[in-house]
Amino acid sequence: MKKKSKLALILVAHADDETLGAGGTIIKLIEKGWIVNVVVLSDGKLTVRGKEQDNSKDFKSACKILGVNKFSLLNFKDQKFDMVPIADLANAVNDLNIQPDLIITHHETDLNNDHVLTNQVAKIIGRPKTKPISILGCEIPNTSFWNGKTFMPNYYVDISEHINKKIEAFSKYRNEIQDYPHPWSKKGLKLLAEYHGMQSGFKYAEAFYIIRGYENRLL
Repeated sequence: MKKKSKLALILVAHADDETLGAGGTIIKLIEKGWIVNVVVLSDGKLTVRGKEQDNSKDFKSACKILGVNKFSLLNFKDQKFDMVPIADLANAVNDLNIQPDLIITHHETDLNNDHVLTNQVAKIIGRPKTKPISILGCEIPNTSFWNGKTFMPNYYVDISEHINKKIEAFSKYRNEIQDYPHPWSKKGLKLLAEYHGMQSGFKYAEAFYIIRGYENRLL
């Protein structure tokens, strides 16, 4: 009997969060036979920088580099998630009928309120009504750094063989890639992965906080 593939849902607020927070882990999950579905609650557009910036095409390009074939934008407005009932946000994800074994989402210490609300949606979606669902909170460089609340990871994924492809994927976000010393620079992303590697004994790592963990439902 063929073994059923496990399914991971990467549930994030904005296009680029999937790569920033879990790009290397996404690649590794796929290599290990997981089905990975990336769901972004926003429409991929930013209007808070004085002019509209559309990241939706870059989102598709980044997902293809990561190896993801199933990705969705749910079209809620950037930085306006708090104007939508939390049940509506959760129902939009529920309607996709993904039924994951693992959810990777934002951590609640994040500065960005869209990220915090997405974390709450993940906890709603991840309620173990019919099966166990592990949930990991990821770190988004800069919005996690600048909140005055320490992100305290307790789970690390070795991305030593995947750091360069993660950076390649994020480089597709033409509106987001920055020059060093910004955390969203190529060097900044590599330094953060090296720092988490130093914490964990790997060369390069992505760090997570286990919100809920189950046997066989973590990487």
